[in-house]
Amino acid sequence: MSTDREEPNMAVKRVAFLIQGGADLLDIAGPAGVFHCAGRHFVRIGVADQVTYQLAYISPDGGMVRTRQELLIQTSPLAAAEPEDYDTIIVVGGLVDDRDCPAALIEWLKRCRGSVRRIASVCVGAFYLARAGLLDDRRATTHWEDCENLTERFPNVLLEPDAIYTEDRGIWTGAGVSAGIDLALAMVEQDHGHDLALLVARRQVVFLKRPGGQSQFSSFLECQRRERPLAPLLQWIVENPTADLRVEALADRANMSLRSLYRWFVAVAGSSPADWVENVRLEVAKRLLEQTTNRISQIARDSGFGSDERMRRTFARRLGIGPSDYRARFSRPVPRYENAVDLACLTDIYGSADRAIIH
Repeated sequence: MSTDREEPNMAVKRVAFLIQGGADLLDIAGPAGVFHCAGRHFVRIGVADQVTYQLAYISPDGGMVRTRQELLIQTSPLAAAEPEDYDTIIVVGGLVDDRDCPAALIEWLKRCRGSVRRIASVCVGAFYLARAGLLDDRRATTHWEDCENLTERFPNVLLEPDAIYTEDRGIWTGAGVSAGIDLALAMVEQDHGHDLALLVARRQVVFLKRPGGQSQFSSFLECQRRERPLAPLLQWIVENPTADLRVEALADRANMSLRSLYRWFVAVAGSSPADWVENVRLEVAKRLLEQTTNRISQIARDSGFGSDERMRRTFARRLGIGPSDYRARFSRPVPRYENAVDLACLTDIYGSADRAIIH
């Protein structure tokens, strides 16, 4: 992904959504909202408002397309659309199986190769890209429920089953639903730099950013859906990564025997207590590396690892990469943002963007 540019690209970029009937509305509205917001707020000091993205909606037959939420979207017919007229094509899958879609749609996507700068999919839109051969020998993802099917049908796709989004040589894929927003924010950042993407994230009331390499799953979400008797303990672990989280201490806190604690963890959380704790601490460390400028040693303490070496070994074993390399790959640190879990500090992040971009 490109870094901030001194002179953002001022050219208007046309973004087309290729929609199938039964598509989830958020798969369309989420990315479209990001591009529309970026277009409205791309204003530099001394420069008048400019529209940087123009959005188009295309379907195989044109006309009204009904989303899964029963809302209708007016579209233009595919036959009237020329791939070279667009900078970015985003394919949004629907209830229609890709094997039942018109052959003209797949042929149209094949024509996009080489004439469209960016081709993307959201959710099961990845199946259409795979049908067109656009994902062969490329990293890709889709919604976690559909990953197994995608792998079975298209073994040449280098599937990353729990990635939020991927980008491989101009082909982007997103996991779907809210992940479409993450994908679009990454595209805005690629086009116009970090400050504008940050401002858009603020307007959309979302975080910038969940890196594409992050998982679709997280213990922070997982603990919220677990039922008793472990739910309170899982939540407490997430909120207290630096506490004494040895299995004996956890058993005392849960008022269970060690044997019962292990049994419940395996049955409910799908892992041992030690694995759960390590995963929580890993997620805290990743977030601090992504969103703060704190020293590695401080992050090791704040995430509960205690020492740099213990954290480094965990990163190498679980992620295949060290903490410093992870930060270099994924971080967009902002001055004065000292604690990634202190939401009050978000005002400092957004303030820096406000001063850089007039809105």
